[in-house]
Amino acid sequence: MKKFVCHTKDLKDHQSYGFQIPLAAENELDIVVLRQGKHIRAYLNHCPHLGIPLNWQPDKFLSLEETHIQCSTHGALFTLEEGYCISGPCRGQSLTPLNIEITEQGEVYLISQG
Repeated sequence: MKKFVCHTKDLKDHQSYGFQIPLAAENELDIVVLRQGKHIRAYLNHCPHLGIPLNWQPDKFLSLEETHIQCSTHGALFTLEEGYCISGPCRGQSLTPLNIEITEQGEVYLISQG
């Protein structure tokens, strides 16, 4: 499976974005996409502690300092690079990373892991 997510020109540096990717049978995959300079990463929008979305408002995934992904429910902090929880009730757990592909035209695609 290869699903279009967005275009790199729509991703501002040091910002986070939420996307709902349509799947079969009217299901959606809720993801978060981050941009740090040339690096673009994607994670499942799912807290490993409570199994709920990380954000409390659209596209609001980062800590106030914009140095970590933060769960809005209980404040857990995850590294931007690996999605590893360094603080909070799910310390030692990680967000689920997603495979993405970026074309020469700057299109970002979610690539199926199975």
